[in-house]
Amino acid sequence: MKPFNFPRSLSVFLLGLLVFSQAHATTFPEKPPKEHSYVDQAGLLAAEDATAIDALAAKLLSEEKIPILVVTIPSLISFQATDHTIESYAAALFDEWGIGSQERNYGILLLVSVGDRKARIELGKAWGGNHDADAKHIMDAMIVPAFKRGDFSGGIHEAVNALDKVARGLALPKPKSPWWILPAMILGALLLIMVIVSLFKKGRSGWGWALIAGIAIALFFILRAAASSGGSFGGGSSGGGGASGSW
Repeated sequence: MKPFNFPRSLSVFLLGLLVFSQAHATTFPEKPPKEHSYVDQAGLLAAEDATAIDALAAKLLSEEKIPILVVTIPSLISFQATDHTIESYAAALFDEWGIGSQERNYGILLLVSVGDRKARIELGKAWGGNHDADAKHIMDAMIVPAFKRGDFSGGIHEAVNALDKVARGLALPKPKSPWWILPAMILGALLLIMVIVSLFKKGRSGWGWALIAGIAIALFFILRAAASSGGSFGGGSSGGGGASGSW
């Protein structure tokens, strides 16, 4: 009889278990490109509503730094999420994408699973559960009735419009200007005068021209860094409440 190789058999068993778990691991939709604020895998959105949602979301993100994302999926099972509820999957998707930012965690996600006949509004952690009643009103008075009529696109558009109003009604904390702003403005004005004098006296051979070139280069890198770190996905997390509904 061939001897039983315990370490090798255990390795094969563990490898098989790993492959099985990976094959059945929960998956998520791909993030939308920067020009869109929705992923419509269930094909629920009409073109005009999708355009309006993009416009609303882009304006809110630009003015208040609050992202709204809409995701429609055929079902939870289509993403190997049979062990998830609509609430747990929305929270997992929110965290997977990092909606919002760690510094300003006011992201909003509307998830619709049409096959499960369920929807979820998930709010970023910074909301602190303060808008659960608003989310429930939007779900019960706008989303569910529209979905029962078969108007998925109109219901989603109306919900995004309402969520935009909720976000703008929140008294967000405004950062105070640091103490050095006024002295810096005064020094900046004096430096500008000195640069102008240098340019008049020595032109491009003076230190003023070199300073302008250095500032221009620094601004280029600062603006490029700001552009790459902005947007809807900056490491935000769920946990700020929300509401669920079914139809």
